[in-house]
Amino acid sequence: MKSPPEPDEIEQQIIATVSSVLQEEALWADNRSYLARVIGKGKSGSDDYAINEELWTKTIVARLAALGQRLRFTVDGRQRDWMYDVLWRDTYGEWGVTTSVPLVLCCDWYVSAIDFPLIESLGKLLVARAEHRVLICQHRYAGNVFDRSISFIRQCEFTKKGDRYLFLCYQTQTKKFFSRVFVA
Repeated sequence: MKSPPEPDEIEQQIIATVSSVLQEEALWADNRSYLARVIGKGKSGSDDYAINEELWTKTIVARLAALGQRLRFTVDGRQRDWMYDVLWRDTYGEWGVTTSVPLVLCCDWYVSAIDFPLIESLGKLLVARAEHRVLICQHRYAGNVFDRSISFIRQCEFTKKGDRYLFLCYQTQTKKFFSRVFVA
C-alpha cells in the first residue's frame, strides 16, 4: 500500500496553526461546564474529554484567517456567512474579483461510529474548486475517519486528479490532532 503524501508548505502551516490551539489554557477551562450542558443532547459531549466545539471552532477560524492574511490572501469566514468556516481567495481589482481559491475549510466536530454527519461538510469540500480543502473533526479513531472520507472522495464525480485534501482529526483520548493528506 502506498503511503500518504507529505503535507506541502501551506498544509504544514495549517497543521501547526490548528495544533497550537491545544496549548491554549482558556479553551480547556470551560470543558467541564460544557460537558454538563451537552450530555444527553446528541452532541459529542458524552466523552470525558469533550471540547467546547463552538469555542474551538471560533478560535481555529480566527487563527486560520490570520494565517491566510499573513500569506496575503483575501480571507472570508463566519462573519460573512460563507458556506465554509474559512475561505482564502486571491482577488483582483477594486471589485475584489476572485481569481483563485487557495483554501476552503470546514469544521465538523461531531462524528460517531453509528452516524457519519461529516458527509455534509465533506460534500461542501468535494464541490469546492480550491487548491487545498481542509476538514477538521474529532473522533476516537482518526484512521477510520480518514479512510471513510477518502472513500467518499474517490467515489465523487467532481474529483479531479491532483485535488488535495487535508484532514485534521482531534482524538479526545490522546488530546492530539492527527492529520492525513490525500491527493486524488
